[in-house]
Amino acid sequence: MFAFIAAKDTREIIRDGRLLWAGGLICLLLAVALAAGWQRHAQVNSERSAGQALDYEAWLQQGKRHPHDAAEQGMHVFKPEPPLSILDPGIEPYVGSTVWLQAHRQSELKFRPAQDATGLQRFGELSPAWVLQVLMPLLIIAIGFNAISGEYERGTLRQLLSIGVSPRSLLLGKAAALGGCTALLIVPVGLIFSAILLVRVEAAARLDVLSRIGFLVLGYGLYLGFYVFLTLAVSAFVRSSRAALVILLSFWVATALIAPRAASEAASLIYPTPSRLDFDQHLSHDIGEAADQAWAANFGVRTQWDAALPLSKWGAALKVDDHAGYGVLDQTFGRLWDTFERQERLQRWAGFVAPITALRSFSMGLAGTDFAQHRDFSSAAEAQRRTIQDIVSDDLIKHADPLGNAHFTYKAGPELWASVPQFHYALPPVSFALTHHWQSLLLLAVLFGLATGLAYRAVSRPLMR
Repeated sequence: MFAFIAAKDTREIIRDGRLLWAGGLICLLLAVALAAGWQRHAQVNSERSAGQALDYEAWLQQGKRHPHDAAEQGMHVFKPEPPLSILDPGIEPYVGSTVWLQAHRQSELKFRPAQDATGLQRFGELSPAWVLQVLMPLLIIAIGFNAISGEYERGTLRQLLSIGVSPRSLLLGKAAALGGCTALLIVPVGLIFSAILLVRVEAAARLDVLSRIGFLVLGYGLYLGFYVFLTLAVSAFVRSSRAALVILLSFWVATALIAPRAASEAASLIYPTPSRLDFDQHLSHDIGEAADQAWAANFGVRTQWDAALPLSKWGAALKVDDHAGYGVLDQTFGRLWDTFERQERLQRWAGFVAPITALRSFSMGLAGTDFAQHRDFSSAAEAQRRTIQDIVSDDLIKHADPLGNAHFTYKAGPELWASVPQFHYALPPVSFALTHHWQSLLLLAVLFGLATGLAYRAVSRPLMR
């Protein structure tokens, strides 16, 4: 009976025409989003790889100059986009792509694509993830709102139950039809995308990418399954197709369109972030205090670059000055980043009432486009900056002028520039994403279970018979 009901409902959904037109439009949008994401990913990674190579080459070819001047000029490092950013760009358009590794100060990422976007971007960026998260539930509602209420209105529900169809078989058969029609639209595109992606990525990264795809399939499956069983539950409880459609559409609007924005605003109010001006002033003040203490402890002077300090000790002074600021930078940026992560965590737990917020967090994490990976890259870039500073300071200590009057005439050669390693950032493995986002997957599983239980209770009521 389960197979019979599934086959019957599948034929009715296909004949109805809603799946053909609405599903065809969504498939077209999904294909366009994938093509646009693929083209953008290839172009962005090509440009950033070329920029990284050219910037390092300019560092090597800068000729003879004072090491501190070279450190002040610094270099730029570029954030690579992970392969699955094609599927879900996450926060990438909003956080920048390039870091200037300058002396004495940690920099933020610059060149955010969202700065050049139009006002339409506030409605969301067209991506495969957006299509699956927002439009696919709407399709499930459109083709499934009358799955059980329509049977009741036509008088066929009692006939099905009278011939011995159990509530379990009825629910599973209709869920299989609704889920199967949804999978019919997604699975072929997903298989083609996965196959092409796995062929194009490096062999060493294929297992990691394949694991990420598997977990994404699980996460999206639980999310769409939640909507399948929720749709059936409402259709069984209400018994009026029109009322079921209104209730389900209201839920979709509230959870898919309103709740994410409301959760973001609430997170900003509960965990406020400082303004850029306040942050910079606080950072500069703390670095100045830490430096003054370090200079007094190491050189016995009251202020930085005191005239009493001989020029022969400026190399050591630069190193002391930099290391005094490292702790302040770690604490200040750490507090800011912790605030962002608290905001993200609060939005994630809003998934109890709006499942899309939990899925977005999980999807960005497994795609490698969430804040946790952005923070990891920022930390790696800062480590590279400190490596440059230490190499430069050690060279100045090594070549300190004993007379103290020719400090700025010293010129380092290409051998010093070559001692600075080229920056290479390795994308974190899938375990990194799961460590940060297993709660989202658990929440999706709980919501799927609740929707399934609600649907089973709805079709098992005595009034259904």
